[in-house]
Amino acid sequence: MKERTGKVDQTDAQKEQEKLIKAFKDRDVNMNPDGCKEVDTTREPVSMVFIGHVDAGKSTICGNLMYMMGVVDARTIEKYKAEAKEKNRDSWWLAYVMDVSDEEKAKGKTVEVGRATFDTKSKKYTIFDAPGHKNYVPNMIMGAALADIGGLVISARKGEFEAGFEKDGQTREHVQLAKSLGVQRLVIIVNKMDDCKWGKARFDEIQKGLIPFLKATGYSEKDVTWVPISGLSGDNIKENSGTANWYKGPGLLEILDQVELEKREPNGPLRIPVLDKMKDKDIIVHGKVENGTIRHGDKLVIAPHGGLAQVLSLSDAKGDQVMYATPGENVQIKINVSDEDQIQ
Repeated sequence: MKERTGKVDQTDAQKEQEKLIKAFKDRDVNMNPDGCKEVDTTREPVSMVFIGHVDAGKSTICGNLMYMMGVVDARTIEKYKAEAKEKNRDSWWLAYVMDVSDEEKAKGKTVEVGRATFDTKSKKYTIFDAPGHKNYVPNMIMGAALADIGGLVISARKGEFEAGFEKDGQTREHVQLAKSLGVQRLVIIVNKMDDCKWGKARFDEIQKGLIPFLKATGYSEKDVTWVPISGLSGDNIKENSGTANWYKGPGLLEILDQVELEKREPNGPLRIPVLDKMKDKDIIVHGKVENGTIRHGDKLVIAPHGGLAQVLSLSDAKGDQVMYATPGENVQIKINVSDEDQIQ
């Protein structure tokens, strides 16, 4: 028998962590950077992803939201209208607010995840316009992974709801992915109601078909809100326009302002899942603060390797440099790391 020395052999993971910690070099961080914006503590940060089958009207709804909230100026709107007219797609100009690439504009289909921000009375929203085509599901997953609530867009046009809900449609898959990725609430946006002349029978038919599936996926009645709209005309987006005399509920923006989320823990341990990274002079990572508070100049540990990182600068969802970010905030973090391969 060997004599016990009391010495514990290091695992490969422990050796790697020790190596990373030794390799880390601290940098001087300016703790009073120019141009830092005050963090808006009067509004709760909320992220929303628009999901649903291809051509349900997600980008058009997002574009109209931006237009109504004054995020897009009149000159830009005129430019989009002219571009749409050139392509003989006059009604597509609203979608151009979110679909910015030439490919998206030519095809009329979202490929990348569009992103925009706006403020309501009580919330500061980051919205993600996810692609509906089955070929771009990985891009949809990125948008859903950042979201607190989902806007499930359903087309009321004859045949389109059915196409999205059948086996090869994206409605089912998007709902299941949203639930598995932690999307807490769903707003079911029944779009193109003007196409069926705002018929209550069509709205009821869609509800009857969808509710059992939502419950089976894990969304209870309290997790789901329904609103009939026309993304193109804007009816029921900002407020109840009265177009459908049978609908007495709030407009889409009013629903978004009233949504309640689960309690967050700004004083808990910091957790930020990293969803993307880019290399500039330094490494910049993108993610959402799920727990705790991140501050300019903080020293962090990168999981699962255990290497060290240092926050060189911090930007919010609008791209403004800030001194700290709390749960719910989408952030870009410029970091100092010993080995950039730690961040996948």
